[in-house]
Amino acid sequence: MHSFETTIGRLRSEGFKLTPQRLSVIRYLIGNTSHPTAAVIYKDLKRKYPSLSFSTVYNTLNMLEKIGEVQSLHLFDDFLNYDPGTEAHHHFVCRSCNSIIDIFPRDAENVSLPEGDISGNRIESAQVVFKGMCRNCL
Repeated sequence: MHSFETTIGRLRSEGFKLTPQRLSVIRYLIGNTSHPTAAVIYKDLKRKYPSLSFSTVYNTLNMLEKIGEVQSLHLFDDFLNYDPGTEAHHHFVCRSCNSIIDIFPRDAENVSLPEGDISGNRIESAQVVFKGMCRNCL
């Protein structure tokens, strides 16, 4: 995710109304490496913003994804996780505690994201997910 000011500017240019509740979702995500779900974001912000609705959180996340400021991760069957880190990277999911850890290509030798096209198919995004036991659960 870009800086707060850059993200706000991009949302304004898309005609997205910036309420205090929507701004709180953006602030929550900047620098957040926990890969939260919409429900977690809603729960964490609801205390400070009692008028916050789940649909506001969900719609803000959708708009942020549309403009490329977050990516949704389909790691579990029942919900999406959101990652403000939009640079190319992989994910590691612990099968014990379900924590999600960013793995950058420089940290995972011999594993790279495909670029360009494969057999005439243009690649626009890729998600590589490693599963196992994190160092804390080991």
